[in-house]
Amino acid sequence: MYCSIKNTIGSLNMRENTKKDSYEYFGKGFQLGDCGIKFLSVTENLHGNISCTVGLVDNDLEGVGHTNLIVAIPPNSVQLSIDKNEYKEKEEIVMSCRALGGRPAPTVTLYLGNDTLATSKPGQDIVNHNRQADYKDNNKKVICKATHMASSKDDAKMTERNLIIQFRPQPINNLGTINKFGFFEGVEGIITLDIFANPRPSKLAWKVDNAAPDLGLYYPLNEKNIVMNDDGSYAAKFRIYKVSREDVDKTFTLTATNQLGSETYNVKISFDPTPKEEETSLGAGSIVAIIVAVLIVFVAIVLTLFARTTGRWCFAGK
Repeated sequence: MYCSIKNTIGSLNMRENTKKDSYEYFGKGFQLGDCGIKFLSVTENLHGNISCTVGLVDNDLEGVGHTNLIVAIPPNSVQLSIDKNEYKEKEEIVMSCRALGGRPAPTVTLYLGNDTLATSKPGQDIVNHNRQADYKDNNKKVICKATHMASSKDDAKMTERNLIIQFRPQPINNLGTINKFGFFEGVEGIITLDIFANPRPSKLAWKVDNAAPDLGLYYPLNEKNIVMNDDGSYAAKFRIYKVSREDVDKTFTLTATNQLGSETYNVKISFDPTPKEEETSLGAGSIVAIIVAVLIVFVAIVLTLFARTTGRWCFAGK
């Protein structure tokens, strides 16, 4: 029997005792019809088609098999494409993530913050995704990431860009009126509203019961005084020099405006403390009390059965 291996670097006439620096015979022996090769080190030039030819020296017939050897290499970079630098709310965002130079195709994934947007199909080195711009996505990172069998998770290729969404001032809740608690009669009180808007509000207009505030009683901070919070919202403030009982009955109104629109907020203040969220589950004390109660009932049942069986206590004969 003869065994010939042909690949991208040449033709090799294999023998059972063949053993070179970079390859050796692989199989259980010619007598069992095994013709194989084991590469001791994988190099780039091995990538490509491999054929195996097997025949007998006293027979004209021979068999030929083919396979494709893929030498895996990780991608050298990734490309993130977003069709615009900034979007207005509800505009369509078109984005794509492509890996360059990987073999076989890596797994390519698009993320928005910690959320997965889309993952490439097997064998494809690109993934596309369209979505509607939402104000909550403003300043979130769009991440393009490629993972590959030839590299560790720590070596994954990645690039990112911040998503910029422009939007009008947003409502704070759907109730119509915003309640602010914890005010004290006779001392200064400050109403603070955290407003999400991009660009920042260019105008703040405060009213008290639909009228301009009395500057002897109140100090409405204007748009020059707003400060951006860590979450990207803007703190609009209204100072009451000395809170009175009459203030509790009044409605404080703020209209915040930027280039894309405006939003009006109605505020009521209260001397009541800020209400705590109602507990939706049993606390540890309640659970312990229930367990103790169950144990007491269980012990009572056992003692009753014992008394009936032995004729003791209330069940003793007269």
